[in-house]
Amino acid sequence: MGLIRRPPRMAVLIACLAALALWVALDGNDRSGPAAAVQTQTAANSQAAASGAAEKPAELPGRSVLPKILADPFSRRSWLPSAPKLVAAAAKPAVPVAPPLPYRFAGQLLLDSGMQVYLARGDEIIPVKQGDTVDGQYRVESVKPTSMTLLHLASNTPQVMEFDPIKDPDLAVPPINTAASRGNSPQAAPAPAATVAASVAPSAAPTQPARLRWDGPSSAKAGASFDVALRVTSGEQIRSAPMLLKFDPAVLQSVSVRPGRYFDPEQSGNFGYRVNPDGSIFVGAASKKGAPASDAELLVLTFKPIKPSAAAVVTLAALNLQSAAGRAIAYGSVTPFKTTITP
Repeated sequence: MGLIRRPPRMAVLIACLAALALWVALDGNDRSGPAAAVQTQTAANSQAAASGAAEKPAELPGRSVLPKILADPFSRRSWLPSAPKLVAAAAKPAVPVAPPLPYRFAGQLLLDSGMQVYLARGDEIIPVKQGDTVDGQYRVESVKPTSMTLLHLASNTPQVMEFDPIKDPDLAVPPINTAASRGNSPQAAPAPAATVAASVAPSAAPTQPARLRWDGPSSAKAGASFDVALRVTSGEQIRSAPMLLKFDPAVLQSVSVRPGRYFDPEQSGNFGYRVNPDGSIFVGAASKKGAPASDAELLVLTFKPIKPSAAAVVTLAALNLQSAAGRAIAYGSVTPFKTTITP
């Protein structure tokens, strides 16, 4: 038996290296780089466009983007440019702004201490003078014959309220209808556009509260004028009585407003009124010789019925009875006056 002859080790090593080089070359040809893929895709796209293919191939990212994608394939990427970042503006502190005045000029009344101004707000009459603070929001800076200045405290903004001047210092509530106080035919005074309403809560008094009642006919004919009087009984002297009355202007027409005997101007009294188109009447009445009253006339109203009505109503919306010492006089509730208007 002959001996088997083995090849030299060097020959085996050279053969292995050659085989490895061939395998690497063949494997490298199969693994194409990104540039080759782009070229292959571009060629395919060109061929598809030439053959009229309907589908449009997706565009690939540029070379500068591919390394980033390959480095982190799971990161969120977008082909669109990034939106600019919005910088939130610094919040500026709100500057307080004075709202429109919630008050209306109601009237003035000449008292021993001077001219008293009355403001109206909703169903309230507020007597004020210079230096007073109203509702904790406004301070009365000045009171002049034709205007007053209120300072809005929160914004430190002055606001001016203008009104008609007093024509006669011995009279009250501009403009004054002196003809009405003498029983002559009156002419209604111009009125503010807004409703003037009032209600002043009287403080407790050492005597019994004053009693008020209406005195008038239970029925009246349409077109025929009638009178209705407001009467008062009080154990204290009544120095002044600013008040607000209301009626339906669609049913009744105000013909005159005149003082009763208690506030007769011929007896050192002051009286004035303002008729508003909305059916409200502001009355300012004062007497320098106040005295207790026993069913005394405070004022007399004359109305002319416009049309028949089952109930023509006149109400005392607000009243501020003041004693000779300037203190509010308490009073009980006042039943509205009602009358039937017949054809």
